Amino acid sequence: MKKDILVAFVVLLVVAAVCYGLAVSRPAFQPTPSQPFTLAPTGKQSAGLVVMRVNGEPITEGEFNAAFHQLPDQMQQQYASEPGKMAFAEQLIRLKLLEQEAHKMGLESDPKVDAVLAADRMNVLAGAAADKLAANPSEEAVQSYYSRNREQFEALDLSHIVIAYDGSLVHPRNGKAPSEQDALNEAMLVWKRLKAGADFANLARQVSDDQASAARGGELGEFTRGMLPPEIDAKIFALKAGAISEPMSTRFGIHIFKVNSRTNAPMSEVRGGITQQVRQQSVFDRVQAMRREANVEFDSKFFPSAPKPAPKKPS
Repeated sequence: MKKDILVAFVVLLVVAAVCYGLAVSRPAFQPTPSQPFTLAPTGKQSAGLVVMRVNGEPITEGEFNAAFHQLPDQMQQQYASEPGKMAFAEQLIRLKLLEQEAHKMGLESDPKVDAVLAADRMNVLAGAAADKLAANPSEEAVQSYYSRNREQFEALDLSHIVIAYDGSLVHPRNGKAPSEQDALNEAMLVWKRLKAGADFANLARQVSDDQASAARGGELGEFTRGMLPPEIDAKIFALKAGAISEPMSTRFGIHIFKVNSRTNAPMSEVRGGITQQVRQQSVFDRVQAMRREANVEFDSKFFPSAPKPAPKKPS
């Protein structure tokens, strides 16, 4: 079905309201039949099983399912029951009525609406083309990507000691939290004890304000890149196995980390992600090749900084 600005705005309001009602009560739903009325088709009709008609205009099973799958996952789950399916059908009817009204008002000829429809069509067709171009990569391509990007699939087994400060998300086990600077000073004393040979696990049990991990000697478990706060992720992954970090401040507190071990995730665990990455790169490369061969002309007034076309060579 075609979409326009008015329809897009209304669907958010209507669907959200019905979704809330379903979540609260989910009453048995009795659809209201439309009054017989004939209207000329509003646009190109899709082939397939017709599941309902609105003023004589068909809505196919494919159109119904396409509209349904545009909903967020949580809303799809709420509409999954038979009453929910009927409720969604009612909202689709209202959208179709608004679309028909838009045609009566001649909104298809509005330049702004036409531009939005053209942009939507371009996005849908471009996505479909990308799916067709993104062939499943070979086993050699997947293995090659894994070998070239092993650091992306590293996992660190970490332990930490945390000193809480006033305002941090970790609270002190005893007493009032010190200022951030005082907590940093305290963490520096702990770090010096570790560098002098103190046992990390024993010291974590004694001084760490993260009581859950302190009971395990500071053990946190495995982390992959991107799981830690951005301000410390790169620093932690730069450490070797067995290394102890200098005190680091985050919103949780002042941390001292120990890298217990470094491992690589096995191919079986990351194959799906790698396959998707390789497919995306394949599409990107194809599009880049198309761009190099494309004949593109810019309006110099709209794009004053656009590159000038190369002069034609004399024949």
